[in-house]
Amino acid sequence: MGVAGIVEFVGGILIMIGLVGSSAAFISSGQMAIAFFKVHVPRDWNPLVNDGELALIYCFLFLFIASKGSGIWSVEANRNRPSPTP
Repeated sequence: MGVAGIVEFVGGILIMIGLVGSSAAFISSGQMAIAFFKVHVPRDWNPLVNDGELALIYCFLFLFIASKGSGIWSVEANRNRPSPTP
């Protein structure tokens, strides 16, 4: 549980600011999938019954961010932008 908390905290901050966002989102997606299968599935397979909707939503949302990248307002986008020439 301690490692999951660290992954969620650090991964959330990295995804929020867009610094190595794709890698952090991929790791967070895997962590949410593990959380769903270890905590929610033993109660029932249906996410509506076992209260696992948020874990699945976050899993697929992080997977989407990992595939699309951090976006135009991220730290990575600003670092890779060419500087304006006078």
